[in-house]
Amino acid sequence: MNGPVIPGRLCRLRPPRPEDAEVMATWFEDLETSHFLGLRNPPSVEMEKEWLEKGAKDPNSVLWVVEADGRLVGTNAIRNIDWKNGFGTTGTLIGDRSVWRKGIGRESMQLRARYAFTQLPLRKLKSSYFDGNVASGRAQAAAGYREIGRYRADRYVDGRWVDEVVTEVLREDWLKDNSV
Repeated sequence: MNGPVIPGRLCRLRPPRPEDAEVMATWFEDLETSHFLGLRNPPSVEMEKEWLEKGAKDPNSVLWVVEADGRLVGTNAIRNIDWKNGFGTTGTLIGDRSVWRKGIGRESMQLRARYAFTQLPLRKLKSSYFDGNVASGRAQAAAGYREIGRYRADRYVDGRWVDEVVTEVLREDWLKDNSV
């Protein structure tokens, strides 16, 4: 399902629209943008539209696009939600390099966590990032995620094997750190 509009100070999360697929497909053309992603080949606009449609229909997902300064700069999601056990897997892509290092990724993750722990019956959000992706590690930590383990030498990136760092944030910990 698509998430609701959530305004922030630096960015806004909003439900995606089919026309967003054109911009989203361009992010994968830049190898630096896709450097730490599992998907490194540029998808077509049609593939992006299919991904957005599938996400909108999936009752076990909440999907947003990230806007900053009135333009589309990324995506944010809670996927594979296990409603029975109360957890979901999160992911964020800030594909527009012009907004990197401006706090957009951090704030979008914080907005997503606030939504998950105040509007959904989730008790845990899980995520990960590839070792060396300092920006993702910092943004996740700012949203309350803690490293809980590693898959050693899990991904081959630029001629070397890197760890996948596994993270999570628990509702109880988030509530201690955030006034609601």
